Amino acid sequence: MTAKPEIIIVGAGIVGACLAYEASQRGLSPLVLASAPVAGGGSATAASWAWINACSADDPSYFRLRHASLRRWQVWQQQIDGIGFSARETFLWDLPADDLAAAVAQLTALGYPVALLTGAETAARLPRLRERPDAALHTAIEGAVEPVATATRLIEASGATVRQAHVHGLITKGRRVTGVMTGDGPVHADEVVLAAGNATPTLLQTVGIELEMQSSDGLLVVSRPVERFLEAVVAGPDFHVWQRADGCLLVGGSFGAYAPRPGLSTLHRNALAQLARIETVFDCPGPLEMDSVTLGRRPIPAGGMPRVGRCPKPDGEILEGLYTVVMHSGFSNGAGVALAALEEILSGTRTPEIAPFGMVPV
Repeated sequence: MTAKPEIIIVGAGIVGACLAYEASQRGLSPLVLASAPVAGGGSATAASWAWINACSADDPSYFRLRHASLRRWQVWQQQIDGIGFSARETFLWDLPADDLAAAVAQLTALGYPVALLTGAETAARLPRLRERPDAALHTAIEGAVEPVATATRLIEASGATVRQAHVHGLITKGRRVTGVMTGDGPVHADEVVLAAGNATPTLLQTVGIELEMQSSDGLLVVSRPVERFLEAVVAGPDFHVWQRADGCLLVGGSFGAYAPRPGLSTLHRNALAQLARIETVFDCPGPLEMDSVTLGRRPIPAGGMPRVGRCPKPDGEILEGLYTVVMHSGFSNGAGVALAALEEILSGTRTPEIAPFGMVPV
């Protein structure tokens, strides 16, 4: 593709924001369409824990993508004010000590800067820690960002035009997508990039493409501000937590799908129980009171891995003019996927980072 294409990005969460900023670095001025304001309250982005990491080596291909994305985030953080880490470095003991040691060995072999700490070493680095683990995985290069503020700043820095409109279908001509149909009428472009999270399958169905999902719910509890005592991202078997610059804690349970605790039927009671759990793990500087609780829907394609690329019809023929990005975590993967996606859209070159994660015909 030689001339600069007109691009529509459907979705203004973190994935759409990353794509918009990367597009701007290629000299493009995308139009971002979303049914709600940037990273609006009902989005997965607004309910995200927003941890940017690559400390999982179960799938080497996926590790390479996440590591590339982390490096891209580091570049962006030098370019854009307001998207730096609010919590720096990671301490994990969400697995048994032997499994943590194996993970550290795998990550070290892949060139990732990670260490296995003893319980005493972990406690020395987290002075208010009450529950000392047997061991912890530690890395200093990861962190967490303010989710809504980060998505907003990326779109602002991109200079993209943002239009609030409900996109309810794709427009085609022959074997090419030429635009989208919105509640305000058609909007045409050379390329349509879907970054609509859980709404992506419905939009693809309007052109006869099926995308299977295994989305799950994630609990996010935000506390009222307390004195700053936690500078890192910390996760154990049944909790994960980091503290914003304003003193609020962002708290979740396990990294799996949300399930109410036994005997606690309401979301409110489960949220309070999660805050109480943090008070047992840490010697907090004051009582933890709940500010808000959300149950976000994580957009996870079937199989758990990202789906990024051109979309084949059931007969295998590619539908031109359409590019799809759907994944969890949008924060960990977003910068790297955006870099690779824009390269493929503009040059046709599919980079090794996203090569294993293409769209699969159903």
